[in-house]
Amino acid sequence: MKLRSELPEIAPTSGTQRGAAPIGLLQELPSIELAAIVYLRAWCKGRADREMIGRDFTFVLGEREGKKAAEDWDALMQMLLSGARRPVMRHSLGCECFGGDESAFANMIAAAASQDREDALLFASTLMTGAAAWVAVQVALPLGQAFLRLARNAGLPGTSKVQQTSYRH
Repeated sequence: MKLRSELPEIAPTSGTQRGAAPIGLLQELPSIELAAIVYLRAWCKGRADREMIGRDFTFVLGEREGKKAAEDWDALMQMLLSGARRPVMRHSLGCECFGGDESAFANMIAAAASQDREDALLFASTLMTGAAAWVAVQVALPLGQAFLRLARNAGLPGTSKVQQTSYRH
């Protein structure tokens, strides 16, 4: 058997940047990972959606804990975006699929929810520089508990079924 010594000419298929390529569907995710991705997208969309996240945390956790969770979420998102190794890629809020960066972020939150610091740090370090990843995990650990409570709440947006839309990416 002879191995091919040349690689075939392959033209890039699209302008998809690293981290944005679809790797799964939201409907396949457990509720914590789903919520993390939905909230990541919503936070990046703007102020009105950030306020919605704060209201969700307050509704589920109560006034004091909810405000703290919302503040921690804002801090985590700012750390993620400012300490990123490269631009963090995400899909639009209504998109049914998710990309690699969103998956890494969601898995960091899920690991934090189970208090698995090492796995949370591993996932964070795929997105952020070492120092930023370590600090982000320290913030994510208590947030993971808030996401556990959100996931148990029947009113969590998107946990029952992903809405079908014609918007793909």
